[in-house]
Amino acid sequence: MKGSPSIGILLIDLPSISKFQARLGFAESGSLLQALFDAFNLALGKAGYVMRLGDGSFCAVVRDIRNNGHAVLAGEKLLRTAEDIFNSAELGVKPQLSVGVALFPSQATEPEALLRQAQLAAEASRNRTVRVVVYDADCRTELLEPWALGAAYAHALENGELSVYYQPKISMSTGRPVGVESLMRWLNEDGKPIATPDVFIPLAEEAGLIQNTTWYSLSNSMRMSAECAGLSVAVNITPRMLHDREFVDMIRTAVSTWGIKQRQVTLEVTEGGLIADFVQATTRLKKLRDMGLRVSIDDFGTGYSSLSYFKKIPADELKIDKSFVMNMATDASDQQIVRTIIELARHFKLEVVAEGVENRATFDALAAMGCDTAQGYLFSPALSLERLKTWLAQNSGDLRAPQG
Repeated sequence: MKGSPSIGILLIDLPSISKFQARLGFAESGSLLQALFDAFNLALGKAGYVMRLGDGSFCAVVRDIRNNGHAVLAGEKLLRTAEDIFNSAELGVKPQLSVGVALFPSQATEPEALLRQAQLAAEASRNRTVRVVVYDADCRTELLEPWALGAAYAHALENGELSVYYQPKISMSTGRPVGVESLMRWLNEDGKPIATPDVFIPLAEEAGLIQNTTWYSLSNSMRMSAECAGLSVAVNITPRMLHDREFVDMIRTAVSTWGIKQRQVTLEVTEGGLIADFVQATTRLKKLRDMGLRVSIDDFGTGYSSLSYFKKIPADELKIDKSFVMNMATDASDQQIVRTIIELARHFKLEVVAEGVENRATFDALAAMGCDTAQGYLFSPALSLERLKTWLAQNSGDLRAPQG
């Protein structure tokens, strides 16, 4: 940025102000915020001044900002000032401040537009895990495009425009289909993904739509099973849904609505999804197993639970993550990891499913290790319900590739 010095609008934001107030009390937190306000003004001196914006935000107006680097230095100075105040207050856990900067007149000339840009930059600083961010076009893209995508997702969910696809699971011992995993898809009219599950599922959680999303997946999966002669189906359950108080009732309703036998339904939960509240999560999973449903530990090996946690999980099945399976035929380390996981599962009397099986060499290696079930492109990608029915009609026998 070249030319005349700018005026910087620096938005200093204290997130989760309500938690801050609940911990300290209104009087003490008010005194601390006032101390921050006074210290910010003292730190700026003649270079600018600070205003309070609501409970947990401050707006600093700083003159003679020469370039973006100078703006970042000004923001860092205010953050160091805040850290001194927090240290003096002897807070056990210090709030993490972020600073967003907008520049007048190069970026905007209206006060409301400047504040909006500073706010977007402050939000971007949290997303980027950077303490100070000067507004740029990427700030708007990072924050507003997901917002628009979230609104489009809500519309698609409400209007039944999402799809549930099904990837077959094959018995290692017989080569016959023994079930499917249901997978959510959000596709456009040409059948191309609008967004992948790792994008739209977090959007659903942030928008408070994960209950409706889970019900959509469950009800479609139960319908598929009913229409495919009780074919077993595995349904992915997000960590947040696992801890939802209505989760067990939702599962019970979905199963009874479609008249599915409970043992035909497997709930796939990740290691990480259990840790947030392990006691509550395992209590709910035990209740579901007592109802007759099966529980699978998904993406095993990629989480962070210790064996002390693992041995307490009420599960029937362990699913090896495809990141280990896909290269095990050529990578000795991955092969050893897979072998160890299968041996661990055997010790705890769990069945083993390997996902990401894409070639015969991998299939044979897994079979030799004692894996029970394979899932992957060697047999079939995920299919729509109608294509799944056709696939099942054509592939009811032994699907193992011929030797040689």
